Amino acid sequence: MVKKQQMQWTKKGAHLLLQVRTKVLDGDWRKNFERWYPELAAQAA
Repeated sequence: MVKKQQMQWTKKGAHLLLQVRTKVLDGDWRKNFERWYPELAAQAA
């Protein structure tokens, strides 16, 4: 029998996900997203 390998988070991946979750909870995500992608922000307006 072969055991299926479980997916695991890397430390870097877990850190990046935590940064995004914190921005979303703080309400800063939209501001950063619009700064990174101004063409999408203009379409949403």
